Amino acid sequence: MALETCIAFLLADSYDVEDFLFFKKNANRKRRKIREDDKRDVFNAVLQSLTISDFKSHFQLTPSQTEDLVRLLAPCEWTAIREERWTVWHAVLASLWALSTQESYHSVANRFHITESLICDQLDEFCTFVSSHLANEIHWPQEEEAEMSVVGFFSNVGLPDTLCVVGTCFIPCEKPIDVPDPEAYKDPKGSYSVKLMAFCNHKGRFTYVSAEHPRNWPNSRILSATELGKALQEDPMALLHGKHIIGNSTFALSEHFLTPFPDYATLGQKKCAITRKCMAQGSIHTLRSCFQRLRCLQLHSVCQTSLAVKTCCILYNMFLETYNVPVDCIEDDVTQKPFHELPYGHSGSLGGISKRQDIAASLGRTTKKRKCMYN
Repeated sequence: MALETCIAFLLADSYDVEDFLFFKKNANRKRRKIREDDKRDVFNAVLQSLTISDFKSHFQLTPSQTEDLVRLLAPCEWTAIREERWTVWHAVLASLWALSTQESYHSVANRFHITESLICDQLDEFCTFVSSHLANEIHWPQEEEAEMSVVGFFSNVGLPDTLCVVGTCFIPCEKPIDVPDPEAYKDPKGSYSVKLMAFCNHKGRFTYVSAEHPRNWPNSRILSATELGKALQEDPMALLHGKHIIGNSTFALSEHFLTPFPDYATLGQKKCAITRKCMAQGSIHTLRSCFQRLRCLQLHSVCQTSLAVKTCCILYNMFLETYNVPVDCIEDDVTQKPFHELPYGHSGSLGGISKRQDIAASLGRTTKKRKCMYN
């Protein structure tokens, strides 16, 4: 089925022609009621005039990326497709739409002329297939990629030997039924959520994500429970090759994981070098803007929630491949106690304290040198 015909079929709902023509800025037609076949014909004509940017604004991927995704997922065992005689095109486009909006599942189902249960079932299948078949879209930087990330961080923010940065946010869900302690996912207002912990390179591309642990766990505990955290603990040289990660004050300071000065707000400019502003938080903010379903997943399973989050992160990395989004450094909203204030916390390893001091001092010398050049 042609891409244009498929989308026209999927998106033809109770709106009239003028509602559809928002895709085409210069369109100037009067509102009138028309038959369903006429709607599809009109929408086909409009769709053919869509730019790549227009398409991406609704599905987040380009048409060519979407076609590649359909070809990749076509051999998968789609239960929903077999039962409802849908094509992979239907499933992929409807799933991309559902992930990109905060429309209720009922509204999405009405838009695509299918049942609400089918929308939910095929979205689960879509996330399962994407997270397994495209898992390598999220990978830890090695060799040339690692060097490019180090150079990029130094050029962008002036921090030397930085491989990745880490940020976190809460992803809401329903009360989970597949974990031993669902109350650990509950906030004081009675809502439930998992904690997304995301590592990014200098371009804001996700290099590692975890979204399965309780929102109430300290970040340091979540890191220790992840595969990345275990690798960092067991063999940091193999993981980082002498470089380091940067996070906020809720993590333990070490020579491999740098955090801000505890009293950075009262220190001089030189020691403000490593602050709570984080590129990872900017990527997470953009991720949730592109895939707004992350604000209202309404899933009762931590496993399914984690798969949905990972899928959106994979799609976000694909999104960055064809759309150069400037990722801003956003102030990190630290709601947890700093690591050194926890019962088991400490002020950091000697190697980490020394390395942080050296970087702050080198940045201070660089700042003075630049001032001299412009005076």
